[in-house]
Amino acid sequence: MKTRRPIRRGPAPRGLAVAAATAVLVGGLAVAPAAFAAPAADTCRGVSTVGLYCGYHTGTKWAELGSTGAHVKEIQALINETTRHPQASGARLAVDGIFGPDTKAAVTWFQWYYIGESASDGIVGPQTWGELRYGKR
Repeated sequence: MKTRRPIRRGPAPRGLAVAAATAVLVGGLAVAPAAFAAPAADTCRGVSTVGLYCGYHTGTKWAELGSTGAHVKEIQALINETTRHPQASGARLAVDGIFGPDTKAAVTWFQWYYIGESASDGIVGPQTWGELRYGKR
């Protein structure tokens, strides 16, 4: 049985092997460069068991105004990296893990643009996660 694979955007991630290969010895400890500390732009990629994944959260935890955490960072990164939101709004979302007014506006836009007007409530539930992870872009 074939599984649906998301379209990968941007270059393939370099992964931990490169981070380990480029680690710097500081006082006898291997320290990875800052570039490997957190996902950077264009890091969202297709993962067979998750769909599109930006390196913050693999689940589908509910998110709404006031939510905080890694799942919110994942939402923000997915909207920045895999949608037309930055071009449409003229700005990228801050990937800070805080579901504030800007993130709500971006989610509402995403739902309206990619799912339909009736789905644009600004809350990230199962349907919105499905579109973020597997939707057509």
